[in-house]
Parts: sequence; structure tokens; C-alpha cells
Amino acid sequence: MLDSGDRVLVGVSGGPDSMALLHLLVKPPFADKIELGVAHLNHCLRGETAEKEADFVSREAAALGVPCHVGRARVVNVKRKLGLSLEEAGHRVRYAFFNKVMAERGYNKLALGHHMDDNAEQLLLALLRGTGPRGLAGIAPTKENRIIRPLIHARRAQIEAYIEAENISGMRDASNDDARFLRNRIRHDLLPLLTSAYNPRIGEHLNRLADVMRTEESWIGDLVAQEYPKTTIGRKKDEVVLSVDRLRTIHTALMRRLIRAAIEEVAGNLRRIEFSHIHAISRLLTGSDGKECHLPGGLRARRIGDRLTLSVVPHHRRRSAAAKTEKATWIKKVLDGPLPENFEIREMGIGLRFSFCSRGHLPPWTAIEPNRAYLDFDRLALPLTVRRPAPGDRFCPLGAGGRQKLKKFFIDHRIARRDRSISAILADRRGIVWLIGQRIDERVKVTSRTSQILNIEFFLLDTR
Repeated sequence: MLDSGDRVLVGVSGGPDSMALLHLLVKPPFADKIELGVAHLNHCLRGETAEKEADFVSREAAALGVPCHVGRARVVNVKRKLGLSLEEAGHRVRYAFFNKVMAERGYNKLALGHHMDDNAEQLLLALLRGTGPRGLAGIAPTKENRIIRPLIHARRAQIEAYIEAENISGMRDASNDDARFLRNRIRHDLLPLLTSAYNPRIGEHLNRLADVMRTEESWIGDLVAQEYPKTTIGRKKDEVVLSVDRLRTIHTALMRRLIRAAIEEVAGNLRRIEFSHIHAISRLLTGSDGKECHLPGGLRARRIGDRLTLSVVPHHRRRSAAAKTEKATWIKKVLDGPLPENFEIREMGIGLRFSFCSRGHLPPWTAIEPNRAYLDFDRLALPLTVRRPAPGDRFCPLGAGGRQKLKKFFIDHRIARRDRSISAILADRRGIVWLIGQRIDERVKVTSRTSQILNIEFFLLDTR
């Protein structure tokens, strides 16, 4: 990780882990061959406490004879502006600060204090949120030989013992004990339970899994890099075209990775993209010509002949841009009378197709495309209404085990703030039936007693 002559910037929050890392690096054998600096970012989230942490880090760095670079950023403002979770906004701002200091001061490596327990928690978090192989790769010990994590193979207990033995001071962040955050519940409840009641070596096993997955991810990444140019037969702004014939001939695992790569190229990231979305696109390869499916963020996959086109629907670009500066206009459309075959709401840029299907044509729930919903028709309290989310909206998301605020669902599923107000809801007289493109309500799910199954397909309108 470290080479002679390295100029290393240490990210120090003031907590025990980063303080242990700093004290470790200022001593032999590291101190003799590297030059150190400290970086601390005040996120402006905890008022006086945050100021005290910044002062503490500055004093500790000075006492060790290490230059300290302190920055300030109002993470809440970034969260609101970009529609991110507080955790993700903090992550982006923090790394932007580190990169700025490194560029301005000539540091070539960034050292962070993540350890084995952090990695185990990250894997459990990824599993609970739903992940694929990439998410199981965990926290990498090094990244591009630029970001290093010297403590990644140390346990939290070992670090705490080192802190006590060396009499190292540190400040504990009270927010790390806040049970409202899933990561904290994993740290304080789930991982200790798994360790004490199931396997005392669970942390070690999770870290080994991450090591294996990182190695395999690297190999698969090389395959994708080789195959992607061969599979891509066209591209322009907001659009990538893949060869259907080529996708059909390669292994399913590689085919899925190529689809993910195309989505990442078009959208710029893979936020909110789940296995169900990749599966829905892969079904287009063997389906009838002209079929399409829709994904979060206004992404559309359409298959025509040998061309699988992934693109951002232009109307969604305009809707998203408008949502950044103002709240979406309140829209409510009632479906009076018999359900139509097609129902378009041009003000919202969406449409719905209604049909009935037999139980024999009902796909397994794992294969249901995200832009489709199958409902127990007899459980609906007609008429149906299509509308925007409203303050105080609640529903019982299928499989969630209880009623919750729509706002909580948005937060838990990392739906950006700018996309929430332009989401669409299908409701009946009793409440929400379907958060369109996301989840149906438990009340209207198909059961063994269902006699009429209503199939609803959601699609985006292209208003060019």
C-alpha cells in the first residue's frame, strides 16, 4: 500500500479509527519513508459539536507535527440540491474535498480508517438493500493505488486495544448510535447477534467473501471491457444501441453485465437499478419485436430487430429539470367508467395499458417487470385515479410487513428527491394501489383466492 517517498493524506474525522490510523502512520516504520498530512471536513450537521471535532483534529495533528487541512461544507444543501440521501451527499462532498486537497498540496495517496468490521457491516447492508456481485465486493483495501485502507484487515476490537495501549484520544460521533439509520442497527444489533448466536467468525467469513468477489469482479470487468465495444453498434447523446444477436450468443452473466454497462453509460450511474430491471431488459431479447420496458430515471429499453436501444426519454429529461427548480404541478386524473385499454396522461408524460389475464399467464413474482403490476381486481374500490404523491401519503408496500409513509419508502429505496414529486400513483377510493414502477400495495396483491387478475403496464410517452 505504501511506498517510500509517498505523500499521504490521512482522512481524519476525530473518531477512534481514524485517530488510530494517524498515530500508526506517524511512527516507524512508516514515518521514516512517507510524508503525512491530515484532512478533516466539517459537514456542518452538528453545530458546536462539529466545530469541536475540527478543533480537536487540528490540535492533535499539530501535536504530532503533521500539517492539517480543514474544510467546511453544508452537506444538507448538497443533499437537497442533488436529491441524495444524507449519507450519499456526505460521501460525495467528503471525497471532493479530499481530491481538492490532494491536487492542491501534491499528495499522491489518501489513507482512510476502514477496518474489517466496517467491511462486514457494508456487506450486510448491501444484502439487506438487495445487491449483486459488485455489492458483495465490499470495501477495497486499495483503489487505483490512490486510496488505501491500512486497517482493513484489523478488527474493531484490535483497534480499540491499540488505542487504549497507546493512550490515544478520540471523539465519538453520537450519530453513530442513532438507531434510525440502518447501518447503525447492523453495527449494534445484527452483526453482534450473528456473531454471538450463529457464528463467532461471521465477520471474518464476510471479509473473505468480499476478497473473493473483488478478484472475480476484476476478471469479469476485464471481460466486459473487451466485449462491450464488440456488442455496441451505435451511440449518441443519451442513447446506446446493443446488438441483440450478439447478446443472445454470450453467457447470461456477461450479457447482464453488458446491459449494466450500457445503462451506466446512458444514465451516468446505476442508482436505483436492481436485478428486476436487468431481468426485464434481458427478456426483451427473446420477446416479440417492438417491445419495450421502462426503468427508474426515465430510462427506456426498446428492442427492434437486432437493435436493443437504451435511452433516456426526452420528456423525462425536461420533467426532471423542471423538478429541480420547482415542485411538480398537482395532477389528478380519474378513470371513470369501464377501464380503457390505453390511458394516457400527457401532463405527466406517462400512459397505462389495462388488460385481464389468467392465473396461468401470471409470471413468478421474481420475473415481474418493474413497469407491470398484477392486481386482484375484486379488491379494488373503483374508480381508479392517477395522481402525484401528496403530503402524508401512506401505503403498505408489498412484502414490507406494515404500513408506512410514502416518504419513508422513497428514502429507504434511495429515490432522489427531485424524482419524488414527479412520481406517479395509482389509487382507488381506499388509498394507494400502486406506486407506479415501484411497488403495489399489500391489499391488492394476487392470492390463491383471486378470481380476476388485472394486468397494468406503465409506459413513458415520447412527446418529441
